[in-house]
Amino acid sequence: MFQNWMKKKVEHTLDQPEQQETMTSVDMPDMDYYFIMGDVPTQDESLAKSLKARIKPLADEHKRTAILTLNYDVNMKERIHSLEESFPSQVDILNVFEHYILPESGSKRRYSECIAGEASHQINEAVFSENEPLIQVTRYELPSSPICYVDQFNEEQQLVKREEYNWQGVLCRVQSFVPHTGALYLEELIKEDGSIYMEIIYPGDAKKNPVRHINWYKKTGIQTFVKKTDIKQLWLSSIQSQNDRLKLMMTEDRDQDRHLFKMEQSETTYYAAFVHDAHYEEDPHQIYSQYGELFKQIRKQQLDAVFFGDTKHKEDVEKVLGEQAYFYHVSSHEMPAWNTALHQMLDNRIRKDELRRFVDRMKWVLRDLSSEHHVLHLQLEVKDEMSHADHVQIDFAGYDRVNGAEIIAQTIDENHLVSFPIGHFQTKKNIEINQTKFVDFYIRFKTVELQEVLQRLEVEGELLTNKPSSIDGWSYQTKQGNYSWKVK
Repeated sequence: MFQNWMKKKVEHTLDQPEQQETMTSVDMPDMDYYFIMGDVPTQDESLAKSLKARIKPLADEHKRTAILTLNYDVNMKERIHSLEESFPSQVDILNVFEHYILPESGSKRRYSECIAGEASHQINEAVFSENEPLIQVTRYELPSSPICYVDQFNEEQQLVKREEYNWQGVLCRVQSFVPHTGALYLEELIKEDGSIYMEIIYPGDAKKNPVRHINWYKKTGIQTFVKKTDIKQLWLSSIQSQNDRLKLMMTEDRDQDRHLFKMEQSETTYYAAFVHDAHYEEDPHQIYSQYGELFKQIRKQQLDAVFFGDTKHKEDVEKVLGEQAYFYHVSSHEMPAWNTALHQMLDNRIRKDELRRFVDRMKWVLRDLSSEHHVLHLQLEVKDEMSHADHVQIDFAGYDRVNGAEIIAQTIDENHLVSFPIGHFQTKKNIEINQTKFVDFYIRFKTVELQEVLQRLEVEGELLTNKPSSIDGWSYQTKQGNYSWKVK
Protein backbone atom coordinates (compact mmCIF):
# COMPACT_ATOMS: atom_id res chain seq x y z
CA MET A 1 0.00 0.00 0.00
CA PHE A 2 2.82 2.37 0.93
CA GLN A 3 4.63 1.76 -2.34
CA ASN A 4 1.45 2.31 -4.35
CA TRP A 5 0.77 5.81 -3.14
CA MET A 6 4.47 6.64 -3.17
CA LYS A 7 4.57 6.01 -6.91
CA LYS A 8 1.66 8.31 -7.68
CA LYS A 9 2.71 11.54 -9.32
CA VAL A 10 1.48 14.61 -7.43
CA GLU A 11 0.70 17.38 -9.86
CA HIS A 12 1.16 20.90 -8.55
CA THR A 13 -2.24 22.23 -9.51
CA LEU A 14 -1.62 25.70 -8.12
CA ASP A 15 0.64 26.41 -11.10
CA GLN A 16 -1.67 24.86 -13.69
CA PRO A 17 -4.52 27.09 -14.93
CA GLU A 18 -6.45 24.17 -16.42
CA GLN A 19 -6.73 22.41 -13.08
CA GLN A 20 -7.56 25.67 -11.31
CA GLU A 21 -10.43 26.15 -13.72
CA THR A 22 -11.63 22.62 -12.97
CA MET A 23 -11.49 23.22 -9.22
CA THR A 24 -13.89 26.15 -9.49
CA SER A 25 -16.67 23.62 -10.03
CA VAL A 26 -15.63 21.61 -6.96
CA ASP A 27 -17.11 22.57 -3.60
CA MET A 28 -14.91 23.93 -0.87
CA PRO A 29 -13.90 21.13 1.54
CA ASP A 30 -16.68 20.32 3.99
CA MET A 31 -15.10 21.42 7.25
CA ASP A 32 -15.28 24.19 9.85
CA TYR A 33 -12.94 27.13 9.31
CA TYR A 34 -11.33 29.18 12.08
CA PHE A 35 -9.13 32.20 11.38
CA ILE A 36 -7.06 33.09 14.46
CA MET A 37 -5.54 36.50 15.21
CA GLY A 38 -4.72 38.77 18.13
CA ASP A 39 -6.67 41.97 17.52
CA VAL A 40 -9.80 42.66 15.51
CA PRO A 41 -8.59 44.25 12.26
CA THR A 42 -10.18 47.42 10.95
CA GLN A 43 -12.09 47.24 7.68
CA ASP A 44 -9.39 49.02 5.68
CA GLU A 45 -6.50 46.83 6.87
CA SER A 46 -4.97 44.42 4.37
CA LEU A 47 -5.66 41.56 6.79
CA ALA A 48 -9.40 42.30 6.75
CA LYS A 49 -9.39 42.41 2.95
CA SER A 50 -7.54 39.10 2.75
CA LEU A 51 -9.96 37.50 5.21
CA LYS A 52 -12.95 38.81 3.30
CA ALA A 53 -11.67 37.33 0.03
CA ARG A 54 -11.02 33.90 1.56
CA ILE A 55 -14.17 33.78 3.67
CA LYS A 56 -16.61 34.80 0.91
CA PRO A 57 -16.49 31.47 -1.01
CA LEU A 58 -16.86 29.63 2.30
CA ALA A 59 -19.88 31.69 3.30
CA ASP A 60 -21.38 31.26 -0.17
CA GLU A 61 -21.35 27.50 0.44
CA HIS A 62 -22.60 27.92 4.02
CA LYS A 63 -19.45 26.54 5.64
CA ARG A 64 -19.12 27.11 9.38
CA THR A 65 -16.68 30.03 9.58
CA ALA A 66 -15.41 32.06 12.52
CA ILE A 67 -12.78 34.70 13.20
CA LEU A 68 -11.20 34.09 16.60
CA THR A 69 -9.39 36.95 18.37
CA LEU A 70 -7.15 36.25 21.36
CA ASN A 71 -6.11 39.65 22.71
CA TYR A 72 -7.81 41.66 25.44
CA ASP A 73 -9.33 44.99 24.40
CA VAL A 74 -11.60 47.19 26.49
CA ASN A 75 -13.45 48.19 23.30
CA MET A 76 -13.77 44.68 21.91
CA LYS A 77 -17.56 44.80 21.43
CA GLU A 78 -17.40 47.93 19.30
CA ARG A 79 -14.47 46.68 17.22
CA ILE A 80 -16.25 43.41 16.50
CA HIS A 81 -19.45 45.23 15.56
CA SER A 82 -17.53 47.47 13.16
CA LEU A 83 -15.91 44.51 11.39
CA GLU A 84 -19.17 42.54 11.23
CA GLU A 85 -20.56 45.12 8.84
CA SER A 86 -18.16 43.99 6.10
CA PHE A 87 -18.64 40.22 6.49
CA PRO A 88 -21.56 37.89 5.72
CA SER A 89 -23.97 37.62 8.63
CA GLN A 90 -23.29 33.91 9.19
CA VAL A 91 -19.59 34.56 9.95
CA ASP A 92 -18.91 34.66 13.70
CA ILE A 93 -16.35 37.12 15.06
CA LEU A 94 -15.45 35.99 18.55
CA ASN A 95 -13.05 36.98 21.32
CA VAL A 96 -11.70 34.76 24.08
CA PHE A 97 -12.53 37.25 26.84
CA GLU A 98 -15.81 38.57 25.48
CA HIS A 99 -17.34 35.25 24.40
CA TYR A 100 -15.62 32.65 26.59
CA ILE A 101 -14.30 34.17 29.82
CA LEU A 102 -16.96 36.79 30.63
CA PRO A 103 -20.06 34.56 30.19
CA GLU A 104 -18.60 32.08 32.68
CA SER A 105 -17.29 34.67 35.14
CA GLY A 106 -18.47 35.30 38.66
CA SER A 107 -16.96 37.93 40.95
CA LYS A 108 -14.15 38.29 43.45
CA ARG A 109 -15.47 41.61 44.78
CA ARG A 110 -16.66 44.99 43.58
CA TYR A 111 -13.98 47.52 42.71
CA SER A 112 -14.67 50.66 44.72
CA GLU A 113 -11.30 52.45 44.87
CA CYS A 114 -11.84 54.68 41.84
CA ILE A 115 -9.18 57.36 41.49
CA ALA A 116 -11.79 59.99 40.69
CA GLY A 117 -13.80 59.06 43.75
CA GLU A 118 -16.83 58.53 41.51
CA ALA A 119 -18.69 55.42 40.41
CA SER A 120 -16.74 53.84 37.56
CA HIS A 121 -19.53 54.25 34.98
CA GLN A 122 -19.65 58.02 35.50
CA ILE A 123 -16.02 58.74 34.62
CA ASN A 124 -16.76 61.00 31.63
CA GLU A 125 -18.87 63.19 33.89
CA ALA A 126 -16.16 63.45 36.53
CA VAL A 127 -14.44 66.80 37.01
CA PHE A 128 -10.63 66.77 37.25
CA SER A 129 -8.71 69.79 38.44
CA GLU A 130 -5.90 70.87 36.13
CA ASN A 131 -3.89 71.70 39.24
CA GLU A 132 -4.10 68.17 40.64
CA PRO A 133 -0.49 66.88 40.40
CA LEU A 134 -1.28 63.32 41.50
CA ILE A 135 -3.86 62.53 38.80
CA GLN A 136 -3.40 62.52 35.03
CA VAL A 137 -6.17 61.97 32.48
CA THR A 138 -5.60 60.64 28.95
CA ARG A 139 -8.39 60.77 26.38
CA TYR A 140 -8.83 58.59 23.31
CA GLU A 141 -8.14 61.17 20.61
CA LEU A 142 -9.26 64.77 20.95
CA PRO A 143 -9.49 66.79 24.18
CA SER A 144 -13.26 66.33 23.98
CA SER A 145 -13.05 62.55 23.45
CA PRO A 146 -14.03 60.02 26.15
CA ILE A 147 -11.50 59.27 28.85
CA CYS A 148 -9.19 56.33 28.17
CA TYR A 149 -6.84 56.33 31.20
CA VAL A 150 -6.85 57.84 34.64
CA ASP A 151 -3.38 57.59 36.20
CA GLN A 152 -2.57 58.06 39.86
CA PHE A 153 0.88 59.14 41.08
CA ASN A 154 2.47 59.31 44.51
CA GLU A 155 4.11 62.37 46.05
CA GLU A 156 7.32 61.59 44.18
CA GLN A 157 5.47 61.63 40.85
CA GLN A 158 5.79 57.88 40.41
CA LEU A 159 2.95 55.99 38.73
CA VAL A 160 1.16 53.70 41.18
CA LYS A 161 -2.17 52.91 39.48
CA ARG A 162 -3.88 53.16 36.10
CA GLU A 163 -7.59 52.76 35.39
CA GLU A 164 -8.60 52.00 31.80
CA TYR A 165 -12.09 52.86 30.52
CA ASN A 166 -13.87 51.97 27.29
CA TRP A 167 -15.48 54.44 24.90
CA GLN A 168 -18.70 54.36 26.96
CA GLY A 169 -16.84 55.39 30.10
CA VAL A 170 -17.08 51.97 31.76
CA LEU A 171 -14.09 50.87 33.84
CA CYS A 172 -12.64 47.65 32.38
CA ARG A 173 -9.10 47.24 33.70
CA VAL A 174 -7.00 48.42 36.64
CA GLN A 175 -3.21 48.11 36.72
CA SER A 176 -1.05 48.62 39.82
CA PHE A 177 2.67 49.40 39.69
CA VAL A 178 5.71 49.22 41.96
CA PRO A 179 6.40 52.94 42.62
CA HIS A 180 10.20 53.08 42.43
CA THR A 181 10.61 50.81 39.39
CA GLY A 182 7.37 51.30 37.47
CA ALA A 183 7.00 47.52 37.12
CA LEU A 184 3.49 46.11 36.84
CA TYR A 185 2.57 43.80 39.72
CA LEU A 186 -1.23 43.48 39.53
CA GLU A 187 -3.78 43.63 36.73
CA GLU A 188 -7.52 43.37 37.45
CA LEU A 189 -10.20 42.87 34.80
CA ILE A 190 -13.60 44.30 35.65
CA LYS A 191 -17.13 43.61 34.43
CA GLU A 192 -19.66 46.30 33.55
CA ASP A 193 -21.23 46.00 37.01
CA GLY A 194 -17.89 46.90 38.61
CA SER A 195 -16.99 43.42 39.86
CA ILE A 196 -13.50 41.95 39.44
CA TYR A 197 -13.59 38.68 37.48
CA MET A 198 -9.89 38.09 36.81
CA GLU A 199 -6.60 39.12 38.38
CA ILE A 200 -3.18 38.72 36.79
CA ILE A 201 -0.29 38.78 39.24
CA TYR A 202 3.31 39.64 38.29
CA PRO A 203 6.56 39.46 40.30
CA GLY A 204 6.97 43.24 39.94
CA ASP A 205 10.49 42.94 38.55
CA ALA A 206 11.68 45.93 36.52
CA LYS A 207 13.69 43.85 34.00
CA LYS A 208 11.91 40.52 33.58
CA ASN A 209 8.30 40.55 34.62
CA PRO A 210 6.50 37.41 33.40
CA VAL A 211 3.10 36.45 34.74
CA ARG A 212 3.35 34.71 38.10
CA HIS A 213 -0.18 33.36 38.06
CA ILE A 214 -3.73 34.23 37.02
CA ASN A 215 -6.92 33.82 39.02
CA TRP A 216 -10.18 33.53 37.09
CA TYR A 217 -13.20 33.96 39.36
CA LYS A 218 -15.74 31.74 37.65
CA LYS A 219 -19.34 31.19 38.63
CA THR A 220 -18.33 27.71 39.77
CA GLY A 221 -15.15 28.68 41.65
CA ILE A 222 -11.60 29.89 41.07
CA GLN A 223 -9.53 28.56 38.18
CA THR A 224 -5.80 29.32 38.21
CA PHE A 225 -3.46 29.64 35.23
CA VAL A 226 0.31 29.96 35.05
CA LYS A 227 0.53 31.86 31.75
CA LYS A 228 -1.78 33.98 29.61
CA THR A 229 -1.37 31.48 26.79
CA ASP A 230 -3.07 28.87 29.02
CA ILE A 231 -6.31 30.86 28.83
CA LYS A 232 -6.16 31.13 25.07
CA GLN A 233 -5.27 27.48 24.61
CA LEU A 234 -8.15 26.45 26.87
CA TRP A 235 -10.58 28.22 24.55
CA LEU A 236 -8.97 26.95 21.34
CA SER A 237 -8.90 23.44 22.74
CA SER A 238 -12.59 23.59 23.61
CA ILE A 239 -13.36 24.66 20.04
CA GLN A 240 -11.13 21.94 18.62
CA SER A 241 -12.85 19.21 20.64
CA GLN A 242 -16.45 20.44 20.51
CA ASN A 243 -17.41 17.93 17.79
CA ASP A 244 -15.94 15.39 15.37
CA ARG A 245 -16.20 17.54 12.26
CA LEU A 246 -13.07 18.33 10.26
CA LYS A 247 -11.66 21.73 11.21
CA LEU A 248 -9.06 24.08 9.80
CA MET A 249 -7.50 26.28 12.48
CA MET A 250 -5.24 28.89 10.92
CA THR A 251 -3.15 31.63 12.53
CA GLU A 252 -3.18 34.98 10.75
CA ASP A 253 -0.38 36.68 12.69
CA ARG A 254 2.82 35.32 14.16
CA ASP A 255 2.08 36.20 17.78
CA GLN A 256 -0.65 33.55 17.78
CA ASP A 257 1.50 30.67 16.49
CA ARG A 258 2.72 29.68 19.95
CA HIS A 259 -0.85 29.49 21.26
CA LEU A 260 -2.17 27.15 18.57
CA PHE A 261 0.82 25.10 17.46
CA LYS A 262 1.86 24.05 20.97
CA MET A 263 -1.52 22.46 21.64
CA GLU A 264 -2.18 18.76 21.23
CA GLN A 265 -3.63 18.48 17.76
CA SER A 266 -6.68 16.27 17.28
CA GLU A 267 -6.92 13.90 14.32
CA THR A 268 -9.84 15.85 12.86
CA THR A 269 -8.11 19.24 13.03
CA TYR A 270 -5.73 20.76 10.49
CA TYR A 271 -3.22 23.37 11.69
CA ALA A 272 -2.11 26.07 9.27
CA ALA A 273 -0.61 29.54 9.08
CA PHE A 274 -1.18 32.41 6.68
CA VAL A 275 1.88 34.57 6.00
CA HIS A 276 1.02 38.18 5.14
CA ASP A 277 4.43 39.82 5.56
CA ALA A 278 8.14 39.28 5.03
CA HIS A 279 9.86 37.27 7.77
CA TYR A 280 13.03 39.39 7.78
CA GLU A 281 14.37 42.93 7.46
CA GLU A 282 17.45 42.55 5.23
CA ASP A 283 18.71 38.95 5.23
CA PRO A 284 16.18 36.10 4.76
CA HIS A 285 18.31 33.90 7.04
CA GLN A 286 18.01 36.35 9.96
CA ILE A 287 14.35 35.96 10.85
CA TYR A 288 12.24 38.24 13.04
CA SER A 289 11.84 36.74 16.50
CA GLN A 290 8.06 36.45 16.12
CA TYR A 291 8.61 34.09 13.18
CA GLY A 292 10.62 31.68 15.33
CA GLU A 293 7.72 29.42 16.28
CA LEU A 294 6.43 29.18 12.71
CA PHE A 295 9.86 28.29 11.30
CA LYS A 296 10.33 25.71 14.05
CA GLN A 297 7.00 24.08 13.25
CA ILE A 298 7.74 24.06 9.52
CA ARG A 299 11.13 22.45 10.06
CA LYS A 300 9.64 19.78 12.31
CA GLN A 301 6.94 19.11 9.70
CA GLN A 302 4.17 19.75 12.21
CA LEU A 303 1.89 21.93 10.07
CA ASP A 304 -0.68 20.85 7.50
CA ALA A 305 -0.38 23.99 5.39
CA VAL A 306 1.34 27.36 5.14
CA PHE A 307 -0.42 29.86 2.88
CA PHE A 308 1.31 32.91 1.42
CA GLY A 309 -0.45 36.00 0.14
CA ASP A 310 2.62 37.04 -1.85
CA THR A 311 4.80 34.83 -4.05
CA LYS A 312 7.94 36.61 -2.86
CA HIS A 313 7.20 35.76 0.77
CA LYS A 314 6.90 32.10 -0.20
CA GLU A 315 10.15 32.18 -2.16
CA ASP A 316 11.97 33.92 0.70
CA VAL A 317 10.91 31.26 3.20
CA GLU A 318 11.97 28.54 0.75
CA LYS A 319 15.44 30.12 0.60
CA VAL A 320 15.81 29.18 4.26
CA LEU A 321 13.68 26.04 4.67
CA GLY A 322 13.55 24.67 1.13
CA GLU A 323 10.47 23.73 -0.90
CA GLN A 324 7.69 22.07 1.04
CA ALA A 325 4.71 20.11 -0.28
CA TYR A 326 2.35 22.10 1.94
CA PHE A 327 3.40 25.64 0.90
CA TYR A 328 0.69 27.41 -1.12
CA HIS A 329 0.45 30.81 -2.77
CA VAL A 330 -3.08 32.15 -2.31
CA SER A 331 -3.65 35.59 -3.77
CA SER A 332 -6.77 37.56 -2.84
CA HIS A 333 -7.38 37.96 -6.57
CA GLU A 334 -7.25 34.24 -7.41
CA MET A 335 -9.70 32.45 -5.15
CA PRO A 336 -9.73 29.19 -7.17
CA ALA A 337 -6.19 28.72 -5.82
CA TRP A 338 -7.64 28.87 -2.28
CA ASN A 339 -10.01 25.99 -3.02
CA THR A 340 -7.27 24.01 -4.78
CA ALA A 341 -4.86 24.49 -1.89
CA LEU A 342 -7.42 23.32 0.67
CA HIS A 343 -8.10 20.11 -1.25
CA GLN A 344 -4.38 19.49 -1.64
CA MET A 345 -3.94 20.04 2.09
CA LEU A 346 -6.38 17.20 2.77
CA ASP A 347 -4.58 14.92 0.31
CA ASN A 348 -1.20 15.78 1.80
CA ARG A 349 -2.35 14.80 5.29
CA ILE A 350 -3.17 11.30 4.01
CA ARG A 351 0.26 10.94 2.41
CA LYS A 352 2.07 12.42 5.40
CA ASP A 353 0.27 10.06 7.80
CA GLU A 354 1.31 7.10 5.66
CA LEU A 355 4.91 8.27 5.77
CA ARG A 356 4.75 8.78 9.54
CA ARG A 357 3.52 5.23 10.04
CA PHE A 358 6.44 4.03 7.96
CA VAL A 359 8.89 6.08 10.06
CA ASP A 360 7.37 5.00 13.37
CA ARG A 361 8.34 1.39 12.68
CA MET A 362 12.04 2.16 13.11
CA LYS A 363 14.27 4.05 15.53
CA TRP A 364 17.72 5.37 14.61
CA VAL A 365 20.46 6.07 17.19
CA LEU A 366 24.05 7.29 17.10
CA ARG A 367 26.10 4.32 18.34
CA ASP A 368 29.67 5.54 17.80
CA LEU A 369 31.58 8.66 16.80
CA SER A 370 35.19 8.84 15.63
CA SER A 371 37.51 10.83 13.39
CA GLU A 372 40.31 9.90 11.02
CA HIS A 373 42.34 12.28 8.84
CA HIS A 374 39.94 15.13 9.65
CA VAL A 375 36.94 13.06 8.57
CA LEU A 376 34.13 12.55 11.07
CA HIS A 377 32.53 9.11 11.12
CA LEU A 378 29.11 8.59 12.67
CA GLN A 379 28.05 4.99 13.12
CA LEU A 380 24.28 4.76 13.20
CA GLU A 381 22.09 1.86 14.18
CA VAL A 382 18.46 1.01 13.59
CA LYS A 383 16.98 -0.25 16.84
CA ASP A 384 13.78 -1.68 15.40
CA GLU A 385 12.68 -3.24 12.15
CA MET A 386 14.28 -1.61 9.12
CA SER A 387 11.45 -0.87 6.71
CA HIS A 388 11.94 -0.31 3.01
CA ALA A 389 9.80 1.59 0.54
CA ASP A 390 10.41 2.69 -3.00
CA HIS A 391 10.86 6.41 -3.53
CA VAL A 392 11.57 7.11 0.14
CA GLN A 393 14.97 8.69 0.60
CA ILE A 394 16.52 8.31 4.05
CA ASP A 395 19.45 10.57 4.91
CA PHE A 396 21.20 12.43 7.73
CA ALA A 397 20.53 16.16 8.15
CA GLY A 398 21.44 18.94 10.56
CA TYR A 399 19.45 22.15 10.96
CA ASP A 400 20.01 25.52 12.59
CA ARG A 401 18.16 25.52 15.90
CA VAL A 402 16.75 29.04 15.45
CA ASN A 403 15.65 29.43 11.83
CA GLY A 404 15.57 25.75 10.81
CA ALA A 405 17.91 26.24 7.84
CA GLU A 406 19.71 23.15 6.57
CA ILE A 407 23.37 23.29 7.62
CA ILE A 408 24.51 19.87 6.49
CA ALA A 409 23.01 16.82 4.78
CA GLN A 410 24.76 13.51 4.13
CA THR A 411 23.84 10.12 2.75
CA ILE A 412 23.77 7.05 4.97
CA ASP A 413 25.65 4.12 3.43
CA GLU A 414 24.55 0.49 3.47
CA ASN A 415 26.46 -0.06 6.73
CA HIS A 416 24.57 2.82 8.36
CA LEU A 417 27.71 4.96 8.38
CA VAL A 418 27.79 8.72 7.81
CA SER A 419 31.16 10.31 6.96
CA PHE A 420 32.13 13.87 6.08
CA PRO A 421 35.12 16.23 6.45
CA ILE A 422 35.27 18.09 9.76
CA GLY A 423 34.75 21.78 9.11
CA HIS A 424 33.86 21.33 5.43
CA PHE A 425 33.82 24.68 3.61
CA GLN A 426 30.13 24.39 2.63
CA THR A 427 29.16 23.57 6.20
CA LYS A 428 31.15 26.54 7.47
CA LYS A 429 29.56 28.74 4.82
CA ASN A 430 26.06 27.69 5.88
CA ILE A 431 26.93 28.31 9.52
CA GLU A 432 28.22 31.77 8.66
CA ILE A 433 25.20 32.71 6.53
CA ASN A 434 22.75 31.68 9.24
CA GLN A 435 24.91 32.86 12.16
CA THR A 436 24.37 29.40 13.59
CA LYS A 437 25.15 28.64 17.21
CA PHE A 438 23.54 25.21 17.53
CA VAL A 439 22.85 22.47 14.97
CA ASP A 440 20.31 19.72 15.72
CA PHE A 441 20.52 16.44 13.82
CA TYR A 442 17.77 14.27 12.41
CA ILE A 443 17.21 11.25 10.24
CA ARG A 444 15.21 12.64 7.32
CA PHE A 445 12.64 10.61 5.41
CA LYS A 446 11.65 12.27 2.15
CA THR A 447 9.57 11.25 -0.85
CA VAL A 448 9.72 12.37 -4.46
CA GLU A 449 6.50 14.27 -3.74
CA LEU A 450 8.32 16.43 -1.14
CA GLN A 451 6.56 14.75 1.76
CA GLU A 452 9.00 14.82 4.65
CA VAL A 453 9.19 13.45 8.19
CA LEU A 454 12.06 14.02 10.61
CA GLN A 455 13.19 11.76 13.43
CA ARG A 456 15.49 13.28 16.04
CA LEU A 457 18.77 11.36 16.25
CA GLU A 458 19.33 9.98 19.74
CA VAL A 459 22.73 9.26 21.26
CA GLU A 460 23.18 5.74 22.58
CA GLY A 461 24.16 5.40 26.23
CA GLU A 462 26.96 7.67 27.43
CA LEU A 463 28.73 8.08 24.12
CA LEU A 464 28.77 11.87 24.54
CA THR A 465 28.37 14.36 27.38
CA ASN A 466 26.62 17.70 27.52
CA LYS A 467 29.89 19.39 26.55
CA PRO A 468 31.41 19.48 23.04
CA SER A 469 33.49 16.39 22.30
CA SER A 470 37.25 16.60 21.82
CA ILE A 471 36.83 14.53 18.65
CA ASP A 472 35.53 17.44 16.60
CA GLY A 473 35.02 20.20 19.17
CA TRP A 474 31.32 20.53 18.32
CA SER A 475 29.45 17.28 18.99
CA TYR A 476 27.50 17.00 22.24
CA GLN A 477 24.47 15.31 23.76
CA THR A 478 21.46 17.44 24.69
CA LYS A 479 19.54 17.08 27.95
CA GLN A 480 16.99 15.05 26.03
CA GLY A 481 19.72 12.65 24.90
CA ASN A 482 19.89 13.81 21.27
CA TYR A 483 22.83 14.56 18.98
CA SER A 484 23.69 18.22 18.34
CA TRP A 485 26.57 20.57 17.63
CA LYS A 486 27.55 23.59 19.65
CA VAL A 487 29.37 25.76 17.14
CA LYS A 488 32.48 27.52 18.39
